[in-house]
Amino acid sequence: MQQRWMAAGLEALRKGGVAGVRIERLAADLGISKGSFYWHFRDRGHLLRELLDFWAREMTELEFERIARLPPRLDERLLALARDVLEKGLGRYDPAIRGWARTDRSVAAAVERVDGRRVRALAQLFEQGGFAAAQARLRARLFYTFLLGEPQVRAPRRHPGELERMVAMLAAR
Repeated sequence: MQQRWMAAGLEALRKGGVAGVRIERLAADLGISKGSFYWHFRDRGHLLRELLDFWAREMTELEFERIARLPPRLDERLLALARDVLEKGLGRYDPAIRGWARTDRSVAAAVERVDGRRVRALAQLFEQGGFAAAQARLRARLFYTFLLGEPQVRAPRRHPGELERMVAMLAAR
């Protein structure tokens, strides 16, 4: 049940910002009583802290663990990650979390930690793909910036096969 509260909380955050994360509203959306909330969380602040941890774990740690289990080809790993973020919606909460971070220093610090973790993990992928550390860090930042920015760009739309070509370009030595 706690997972359902977390999923509903992230959706509320995505749709209405941090102000949209309200216990009564989440309970109504889930079709359960507010009492269920207090079984899992002390208060709204506890839920919000847990949402940040959930976001970091589910959208970062678990994803990089999954990517590490793929065959070791850099282009295949990067493409799988790009598809998860851009086509399967793994990055759909990032804009809301980043919006929240502009008004809350502790959230900003959490976002900074997650960004650092993600870039380090990407740099490690590039290093495993044969790039020197400095080149790996640059490519990691470029790829990460692309993953964050691409969902914000509505036009021009990507052409068929373009994502694959962009990833291949970044992975090429």
